[in-house]
Amino acid sequence: MEQNMTPLISNESEPISRVLEFLTYSGVDAVKEYDEESDLYQIFVPKEQYDRASALLTIFMDQEPSDEDEEQEAEPSAAYVGSGEKYEENSSSAFSFLAVAVLVAAFLVLCTLRVIPIPLTWDSQPVMYIALWVITAVFFAIGILSFIKARHYRDKMEDDAKFEEDVLKWFHDTYDGRLIDHTVEANEGEIPQEEILCLKRLELIRGYLMREYPSMEEGYADQLSEKLYQSLYETK
Repeated sequence: MEQNMTPLISNESEPISRVLEFLTYSGVDAVKEYDEESDLYQIFVPKEQYDRASALLTIFMDQEPSDEDEEQEAEPSAAYVGSGEKYEENSSSAFSFLAVAVLVAAFLVLCTLRVIPIPLTWDSQPVMYIALWVITAVFFAIGILSFIKARHYRDKMEDDAKFEEDVLKWFHDTYDGRLIDHTVEANEGEIPQEEILCLKRLELIRGYLMREYPSMEEGYADQLSEKLYQSLYETK
């Protein structure tokens, strides 16, 4: 082994071969040698390329499947509901409950004033009269609470949009479609068929997102993965 070469990693033959292929594709002058004492294969890289090779190795190893990853993949993630959708839902609920409360209250007032000739007053039907006012108060309270939530989500929409913009920019500055495809090829041993390739690409993109932003909701990661996939592979 040449003196300017330094060891990077040692492992069994199959994973070492994938790492070597990945590093070589990425422009690192890596070589593989067998160590009889440890019964393992080693990868050596030039000293001046060690830092870059180490960074690429970290990226590659992060994509190696683990038991925990397989368990998470087996559990479907819940559909993500963004602040915009929550704002619309709560706004709709607020107006609906407030509208019903106002209509019922107006009806009861008109009945009390004998404008509507229906015997629905405190004197004629006190139990029904009180029950309707209680229902009106409950609907009014739900409407106000929904309106407060809607305002909260409206204010949050701007922050969410800025966060998504930052995430997309970080991803495009760090990865590209060519690197993702080569990582898939290194993991699988070859480029899979188109249907499988699409799934593997999405899986890698999602993995990168969850590693960089571990607190991100899984449904949101799925949504961003699809958006990034389109920008990387479907945008002309």
